[in-house]
Amino acid sequence: MYNADMSDRVDYEQPLSERVRTFLRLEHLFCQTDYTLRGFSVWDSRSTLLSLIDTLEILNRSDFKSELLQELDRQSSKLAALQNVAGVDNQQLNRVLEELNESEQVLHQLTGQIGQSIRDHELISNLRQRASIPGGDCPIDLPTLHLWLQQAPEQRIEQLETWNSALSIVRKPVALLLGMIREASHPATMLAEEGFYQQNLDSNTPIQLIRVSVDTSLPYFAEISVGKHRLTIRFLEPQQGRRPLQAQETVEFDLTCCKL
Repeated sequence: MYNADMSDRVDYEQPLSERVRTFLRLEHLFCQTDYTLRGFSVWDSRSTLLSLIDTLEILNRSDFKSELLQELDRQSSKLAALQNVAGVDNQQLNRVLEELNESEQVLHQLTGQIGQSIRDHELISNLRQRASIPGGDCPIDLPTLHLWLQQAPEQRIEQLETWNSALSIVRKPVALLLGMIREASHPATMLAEEGFYQQNLDSNTPIQLIRVSVDTSLPYFAEISVGKHRLTIRFLEPQQGRRPLQAQETVEFDLTCCKL
């Protein structure tokens, strides 16, 4: 789910590749980190540390850097082919190409794993080892963390910002690629009769992301299922202590099949 700000619409997203799914999870963690990073309480700092560790776990995959570079190169090639197409805003196109190329160059110049300097820090290393244990970061298990949290808030925030900035090498390209994917196609207004919608897909036209936008006044969430040839969307209403029920009315929504 993605909703950058409070509005009268809520967006539900379904990636169609593991690569895009990873980008969405990173985006979620980046937003979570930004929300708590500058908080003055020890609980804000704890939450930020755990978000950074979750981010590192994703970046720990040996193939992540190469996959990110492949996606940047793929999008650069596609956009470069549009430079001589009539009606294309070349100024904006060149700006995006420049940003893609800059991100590629920075990643190529990086030696070792992304975020290695953070992993090597003793506090982060100890917390990573305990993070999977319920309550494993409590003072009796991690006295070093307990001591670190006793620092003045400004000191904690300064250290967290340093660690967070080390991940900017990933933040920019991920944000750029997700923005391009989301904006690649235009939404179409659809109707789901009795909360059910189905659409055939063209397997020759690869879709990277399905986006469903619903008015927040409606009491339904979207359950999206995508196969190779078919897209199915059900609108369900949460029930107190019971399974959600499918809507019995016609639900209007915006559908975007993001192809890039």
